[in-house]
Amino acid sequence: MVNEKFRKERRRIKRLTLVLTLVLFLMPLSQTAHAVPSGGYAHPEILIQPEELKVLIEKRDPGIRIIDVREKLQYLHGHIPGAVQVWRPDIEDKDHPIPGMMASQPQIEELLGTLGISEKNTLIIYSDLYDHARLWWILSYYGFPFKQMKLLDGGIDVWKTKGYPIEVTPAKVEKARFKLQGKAKGRKPLLCTLPEVKSALKKPDKVVLDVRTQKEYVGEEIKKGATKGGRIPGVTWIEWKETIVEEGPYKGYWKSAEEIKKIFSAKGVTPEKDVYLY
Repeated sequence: MVNEKFRKERRRIKRLTLVLTLVLFLMPLSQTAHAVPSGGYAHPEILIQPEELKVLIEKRDPGIRIIDVREKLQYLHGHIPGAVQVWRPDIEDKDHPIPGMMASQPQIEELLGTLGISEKNTLIIYSDLYDHARLWWILSYYGFPFKQMKLLDGGIDVWKTKGYPIEVTPAKVEKARFKLQGKAKGRKPLLCTLPEVKSALKKPDKVVLDVRTQKEYVGEEIKKGATKGGRIPGVTWIEWKETIVEEGPYKGYWKSAEEIKKIFSAKGVTPEKDVYLY
């Protein structure tokens, strides 16, 4: 019975990463380049700079809620003041036979409400890798307004590098009501089915994009919950970290829009194409 459910559920791809944010919001049609972190993005409002967040914290802005998407021990070792902690298992379906599937809307509502978050708040989400983007994706899928979510450019590492305040005790919260509106009409699809992916592989105006690590791509590393290593035949591969500055004064920030566009265009991933990510 579980095997049958497994086969059915594998027909839905539910893994999107940080690069989803890139494809939907950060690739402009303009060729103008700017210095990072003002990278010439199509929708820069999706990002918040560390300096901006520091000001909001110092002002004690009552409308913001900060979410740290890392493991509990990392959170307790040092987090941004006022941040609450969420980790991958919290946003996965606890009742699903397949590990790692997207949590249900009621589960997400209960989680964030318990953390003292209201649907009226603006959420500042960060991590040390790409896990904050998964939470962003899930909230977007369930209709939470884009304008009320921001990803911290550079994440916790840049925050620490700048010498900004860090706390080691959990934030004190009071339970709140958090209600999602459900899938928003008119919003671009944020989830695709396996048949759609198979069809996309045959069409020149569509790209199936693998954004995992090289070891995962070639099958040398298998993540927990995966049935076997390797990749979907015929996909394009761009590791997620290629979009991030690796060294220098802006280490950890997004690269400029022009740099990102060159990376993707070199692999045939261009703005006029539909992109299917995993």
